[in-house]
Amino acid sequence: MVEINWSLESKRDLKTIAEYLEASSASYSSFIISRIFEAVDGIKEFPEIGRKVPELDQEMFRERIVEGYRIIYLRQENSCEILTIVHSRQDLFRHFRRSDK
Repeated sequence: MVEINWSLESKRDLKTIAEYLEASSASYSSFIISRIFEAVDGIKEFPEIGRKVPELDQEMFRERIVEGYRIIYLRQENSCEILTIVHSRQDLFRHFRRSDK
């Protein structure tokens, strides 16, 4: 089992997703957020479970996809850092550029 660390960016992403979905359905928002946490728990148990992020093409950057949301994480020796959570329709690089501001 590895330790999971959440970046500030990933915490903001989670909050933004929850608020966006809650505007139309509180129960759906809760469902999606729960599924994201379940997926992260799976990473804790099996850090190699995610696929390699195609845009980055490096083994250490991995992702799990949950209901259209990409959980991007950095696989390290004894831990994983959740870097960001983006919708699959979003451009990953544009998302990172926007979050740097």
